[in-house]
Amino acid sequence: MHSPVATTTVNGVYCETTERLQEADGHIDALDRNARARAALPKWRLKRVVEYVNMNLGERITLADMAAAAGLSRMHFAAQFRLATGQRPHDFLLHRRIEMAQELLAGTNQRIIDIALAVGFQTQAHFTTVFKRLVDNTPRQWRFTEARRFKTQKAQQAPRRDLAALSPMSIVAAGWQGTARATEARPATGF
Repeated sequence: MHSPVATTTVNGVYCETTERLQEADGHIDALDRNARARAALPKWRLKRVVEYVNMNLGERITLADMAAAAGLSRMHFAAQFRLATGQRPHDFLLHRRIEMAQELLAGTNQRIIDIALAVGFQTQAHFTTVFKRLVDNTPRQWRFTEARRFKTQKAQQAPRRDLAALSPMSIVAAGWQGTARATEARPATGF
């Protein structure tokens, strides 16, 4: 009887030997094997992770949570994520939190501590440290100097929607009445 370690080792050697024989026969190229080991995270998995992060930005998000959203182990996910995005998962998370904080700083009058907590930081000090490292300004300084420019850039980057392309349900949800008479029948509100 072989011990489990010996069996694993024997199976590992057997698989490696089989793969080398296939390489010699031309079935597997050594570069193909390395490319498989270094494959980037597929777009559909990346999309699931980004959606998960966006939905849970204010909560504690771990590497295990992100990997579970992608359906992979932590280490496999981390390696594939880095190849796909050029960032480590934690760096991506921090950048996404800072982007959301910039939107809140530019679009609301919320206190900085409230924004820090809303985007998932535990303390305002940590939020300020990370914000300054990534943006080269403190949140307060950024709010006063950059918020107006940030709003303009976001508006220019936002895709314009064609109202004719909207479905009837989304038009109703947006508050469109559908007829000119409905607009005339509404009392004037001064707006």
